[in-house]
Amino acid sequence: MIGIICAMAQELDKVLELMTNKSEEEFTSFNFVIGNLNNHKCVAVLSGIGKVNAAICTQTLIIKYQPDIILNIGVAGGIDDNINIGDIVVAESVVQHDFDISAFVNRKKGEIPGIDKIKITCIPCIVQKILTTSRNIKGVKIHKGIIASGDQFINCSNKLLQLKNEFDAVACEMEAGSIGQVCYVNKVNFGVIRSISDNANSDAKIDFYEFIENASKNAARILYNFTQSI
Repeated sequence: MIGIICAMAQELDKVLELMTNKSEEEFTSFNFVIGNLNNHKCVAVLSGIGKVNAAICTQTLIIKYQPDIILNIGVAGGIDDNINIGDIVVAESVVQHDFDISAFVNRKKGEIPGIDKIKITCIPCIVQKILTTSRNIKGVKIHKGIIASGDQFINCSNKLLQLKNEFDAVACEMEAGSIGQVCYVNKVNFGVIRSISDNANSDAKIDFYEFIENASKNAARILYNFTQSI
């Protein structure tokens, strides 16, 4: 089974449009939509915005449905100069840029105690499959790299530079890092597909509302191609 997590309704709606034979089930305040996507059994859910919501949702999904893979689908802010609105970023790994215990000796910013990692790596074969099946989609440019998560909407050029310098991140958002952590400790394969809705600068709020629908559609298209190929 494939688990699909989206933070916002606009993102989830585009995924649900692709699913067939849908039914709904509520469990611990989350509404899970079970159905088929390219003949694969899947369950899609709205987590809500932020790392805590995403973590609770991911753990609930794992306990309830035991998915073979979890995919985080949605939008993000672009960081790299070569990444534009509407482009797709596939995560090679995820980090939590606002997790900081560097005041302690031998600890680095972003390092998560207990697992002692900064970067949580997405499954390479999943990353490669997503890239391979998406490169021929007309009008959509695909990138791969590190996605940085934190409980803040980034709309500041200085913060962008900081994320790029500290983590070598190419995109930022608010959920993937925590989803990756939960999947890691539960030994569940995961991947992240994010479409760029803004460039996380001073215009980010305006761009976000203008481009979220199209960005969400692009992310869902990548998901569809991926499931078609497995």
